[in-house]
Amino acid sequence: MPDTNKYEQPVQRPPQAESPSGPSLDPSALTKLLDEWMQGDALEQQETFEVLRRSLDEDRPTGYKLFA
Repeated sequence: MPDTNKYEQPVQRPPQAESPSGPSLDPSALTKLLDEWMQGDALEQQETFEVLRRSLDEDRPTGYKLFA
């Protein structure tokens, strides 16, 4: 029979590195940040939409506009 003692040694794993997603963040801080983003300036949002709307329709043929 082959000698199996050499295969019964415990496997050594490297020390655990930092998570690939980065350090843990405080959920309450993330909630606060999301709330701030959701409370954006209405005028700024309207202006941004107008720029986006014009950009999307700029090179489209007349009958194929996304925003009529």
